[in-house]
Amino acid sequence: MAAFMVARVSAQRSGQTLFYAQAVDQAQTLLQHAKKEEFYEELLKIPSLSSTKRLPAVVLWHHGMRMKFSTTLQQPFAVQDVECTVVGFEPADNDYDTMAVLDAQHCQGEHVCGFMPKAIYVKIDDCEHHFLPPAPCSVHRSTGHEASCLNCTSAVRPGVFAVKPLVRTFRYYYDSQNKTKYTNVQRKQFPLTPAQAMPLYSMQGTTAEPGMVAYWFFPQRCSPTVEWLIVYVMLSRPRSLATLISVGLTDKVRAIIEQGPPEALVATFHKLFDEKIKETKSAAAQAAKRYGLVPGLIR
Repeated sequence: MAAFMVARVSAQRSGQTLFYAQAVDQAQTLLQHAKKEEFYEELLKIPSLSSTKRLPAVVLWHHGMRMKFSTTLQQPFAVQDVECTVVGFEPADNDYDTMAVLDAQHCQGEHVCGFMPKAIYVKIDDCEHHFLPPAPCSVHRSTGHEASCLNCTSAVRPGVFAVKPLVRTFRYYYDSQNKTKYTNVQRKQFPLTPAQAMPLYSMQGTTAEPGMVAYWFFPQRCSPTVEWLIVYVMLSRPRSLATLISVGLTDKVRAIIEQGPPEALVATFHKLFDEKIKETKSAAAQAAKRYGLVPGLIR
């Protein structure tokens, strides 16, 4: 949901056509109790990238859109969570509708690619490495690249990277209570997501500036301790609650907040830090005595 809303708003503000590419999934075995269409729709509803080997169900982009890599493609440049900007894409040879929209001189609103594009071209932030081979300029397009032509040698900008679809296999558990009931799913998709739509694990240790829109969603098979940590990280990223907008906030989240941290987590905290806290207080008291300060007024 966050990726969709960020991409749509970005396209509207920039006056660009928003393109969609749906993941191509192939299951090893279909579920007997489900129809084929319904089964594949369920696969597209999986929100967690960690459950799908870092490949999203739908990729949305437009020219000039800020994106980030959802997985590592080429070290040390195209690595997970590195941000980039879309500079173009190459439709499939038989996707004539997408070619027509791409050639149009005005915004076409939103367009779903009928076939998986060949590549999406992005400019990696703060990168001067040349990934693509030299290309001919408009004058030498028919004769090919000319090494002595300055326009030809500068035709490919540094930092421009061709992101191609990846193919990865993940497990889809169709019974949340039984981990032995699953089927292998092979997914083909671009490893790109909007830069501003971040999973919770990427927010750890960061501050959401100028604010954050939080989509409250708890993964399946999530323990009470993990649920409390999810709520803690979500609430502690913005500088104040005034800069936090919540979507899907339910009484379940309120109950998690009011029950406080789990006892196991508190016990682990005491085990790891109690001795350090005592040593720090003792060192602070000695330092205060040495410099003639009142311990309670140390700044």
